Amino acid sequence: MSEGRDPRYGRAISQTRGVNVRTGALVIIGAVLPLVLGASLGSLTTTEGEGTWAYPMRPTAFLLLSLGLAVSHLLVMLGYREVARRTSGTASRFAALGGLGSALLAACEVWSGFVAETDQDAGVLDALDTGYAVSSIVVIIGTLGAGFVLYSEKSRFAMPLLVNGGFLLVAVPVRILGSDGVGIAALTAWSLLYVWLGIRLGVRREADRAAELV
Repeated sequence: MSEGRDPRYGRAISQTRGVNVRTGALVIIGAVLPLVLGASLGSLTTTEGEGTWAYPMRPTAFLLLSLGLAVSHLLVMLGYREVARRTSGTASRFAALGGLGSALLAACEVWSGFVAETDQDAGVLDALDTGYAVSSIVVIIGTLGAGFVLYSEKSRFAMPLLVNGGFLLVAVPVRILGSDGVGIAALTAWSLLYVWLGIRLGVRREADRAAELV
């Protein structure tokens, strides 16, 4: 069936392309959002509240930052969901796992924002750190797993996922062992790597479009 012979083909292609562009754009927004939030809210510091979770940021600014980061993770989750939808088998399951990890990270960010004024020695923050660690591991497994499977299939999603997952594998220990500034910079760079995935999601080859119409 050709696009010229059946108007349904053209309409379906147009609708699919619109969804692709929107999803890709949302993932790119999610990728860039941490950089924007850090630049706009990171300077809102205070000399009060030393020893609390938010310090040296003001609690309100820290809450806004955390909620913004949660939105960022949810937007990135849409990218994993779209990769899972466009693939099948093991690759799709790994991509779905990456999306689950992103959702868990979003939940941790919300939790983090609402305990901004908690003393850093509180047990709840140990639980929060564990939540971040588990969520990050889930993202790494899902991202690298999907990337390796898709690489064997010569998918254009493979390299964005492999580079992203590999970078996070390094960024997490840097965040834990390094200074706050270096750790935050590493995680911001990791987030920006999702731009590559967003671009790939926004462009679809003709063969991919036709396959979805079968």
